[in-house]
Amino acid sequence: MSKTFIWGHRGAGFTGVQNTLSSFQKAVDMGVDGIKTEANLSKDGEIVLCFFKSFKKNGEDVLLNNLEIEEIKEYKLENNESIPTLREVFNSLKDYNIKYNFDINNPEVGIKIIELAKEFDKIHDIEIAKSSINPVSIPDFFSKIRKFDKKVTLVNSIFLKHSPIKEQHLELESMRRLNVQVINVNFNYANYELFRKVKDSGFKFYIWGLLFKRSMNKFLNMKYNEEYVDAMMSNLPDRLVRLRDQIQN
Repeated sequence: MSKTFIWGHRGAGFTGVQNTLSSFQKAVDMGVDGIKTEANLSKDGEIVLCFFKSFKKNGEDVLLNNLEIEEIKEYKLENNESIPTLREVFNSLKDYNIKYNFDINNPEVGIKIIELAKEFDKIHDIEIAKSSINPVSIPDFFSKIRKFDKKVTLVNSIFLKHSPIKEQHLELESMRRLNVQVINVNFNYANYELFRKVKDSGFKFYIWGLLFKRSMNKFLNMKYNEEYVDAMMSNLPDRLVRLRDQIQN
């Protein structure tokens, strides 16, 4: 029986400055299996790992995708690090056996990630996800990416406003047609019945947003057909890793 895969959200999550090289390294040192983050494109096509969509420049808000990478690098985070590029992260963590899961806002970002992953021989180590705040349908979001690459792992994060989650929200037929392999839900909406339905439908089941021990314990102990939940994401990944290794030994 495989243990639940643990994703460190934006690296080490709340234990440091998120989405920095130091946070990604700290997450690896904590024992995570992978890093969950957001990817965007600069004006000149560089993949940057950043949640922010805009920055203050000369007192005005400027969209990230209207700035070239040199301009983005001028912006300093709380620990005085600059916003990392995916190329920098791949180089920094090249000696570690970890995976990467990227929230993206449009297919062009996903295609750029695939191209860079192939350059670094990491195509089997990446997953590309539709954000849970994006209401766009599976075909509208993933068709272009799937046409570009037939095998990369794609993740359907269920739109947060779908509560409770119903059959039509899962878009199972579209997922099958486009080979979207994973359904990812917020912990508030996750339950055993949904877990069972997703697994019976042939997909992997992820849960995100876990912070407290009570909910971590609940879902780490949940099994169906002798299988645990496939993966979980947390802003306190060290806590989740410790509990996983105690419960699923």
